[in-house]
Amino acid sequence: MTDMVADRNAIAELEAALEWLRFTHPISAHFGAEVRRADLSRKRLACWMHLLPDTILTLMPFVEAGVSVRVGGCNPDSTDPRVVAYLASHGVEVFDGRREPRVLYDETLRRFATGPLDAICDMGGELIEAATLAGTPIAGALEATTTGLHRIRPLTLAFPVFDWNGIALKDAIHNRFHVGEETWPAFGSITGLSLFGCRVLVVGFGPVGRGVAERARALGAVVTVAERDPVRQLEALHFGCRTLPLAEAVAEAAVIVTATGRDGVLGEAELSLCRDGAVLFNVGHSNREIDVDWLDLHEHRTMRAHIERYAVGGRSLFLLNRGSLINIAFTGNLAGSASFDPFSSVMIRGLLWLLSDGAAGIPPGLHNYPPALEREVATAALAVRARA
Repeated sequence: MTDMVADRNAIAELEAALEWLRFTHPISAHFGAEVRRADLSRKRLACWMHLLPDTILTLMPFVEAGVSVRVGGCNPDSTDPRVVAYLASHGVEVFDGRREPRVLYDETLRRFATGPLDAICDMGGELIEAATLAGTPIAGALEATTTGLHRIRPLTLAFPVFDWNGIALKDAIHNRFHVGEETWPAFGSITGLSLFGCRVLVVGFGPVGRGVAERARALGAVVTVAERDPVRQLEALHFGCRTLPLAEAVAEAAVIVTATGRDGVLGEAELSLCRDGAVLFNVGHSNREIDVDWLDLHEHRTMRAHIERYAVGGRSLFLLNRGSLINIAFTGNLAGSASFDPFSSVMIRGLLWLLSDGAAGIPPGLHNYPPALEREVATAALAVRARA
């Protein structure tokens, strides 16, 4: 009974916030209206994604257009329980993954990937991988992350997958500018720390790492980059950052942020070198870029929300948000980030295209997100800016 009352209260709270959310996400509202005008009855959509307020704007137009929707939380640390309750109350099958053991997570992933399905929307490649292993026939899928691309590239795909992580809207704009824009305010809110004069290490200098490093420098940090690619090392120097080998860099940094999209970037060897009092966090999709399992073998306790202190070799290390994306850590904020509006729109427009048989005749395998759809979203975004 308590859970039911809590869910009703959560839904009421979220209903009150949705009007503002729609106001701050006009591009998503525009493409959502297009979806509602379509007849998508009997279509089936499975998603594995962050369950945040923006997710309501992405999925509810399809529910209202007659699509049968199931969605799982790709990361428990970015799951808003109010969003879970809201979607479930509107007929969406939801797996939030916050309290369940890993075995149930894997079982649900396999079940959600089992047909019949018409389309998949994935963040991390796990649902696409599960559908591929299950042999589920699908018209097409969307993948949004570098981590997901690493996961699915070795697979022999039986259906077309469209990569929107690499499109200019996502890679050159969101990954570079918006992640950095959201990361450091989240860091300050969680820790209360200033970056002025702080030695910050950014591990990885792709678009995400570049934006995080650039914004840290603007906030007064002394930024070092650890990057294996010599071209990106040179680029980091042109951004005014130092470059060092990873082992040397972690030993001196006060704040360490991973931005590679790959598991195990900071493992036992690197974590053992960190200085006393180092603060570690991640902005890549994978919540195992930092080896949290190894850290958990050490004495540790929660200092405050999203901060855990670990005793490692006589030193204290502070891990933020359990190694999950800090920029979308669940903090109770119902506003949703307006900067994600164009990227919710990329998903909405892409899914409408897939569910309207837009991918018919496209062979299985990994493909670029259709440029014509990206231009539609960009054009709508420019129209919104012109009215601002």
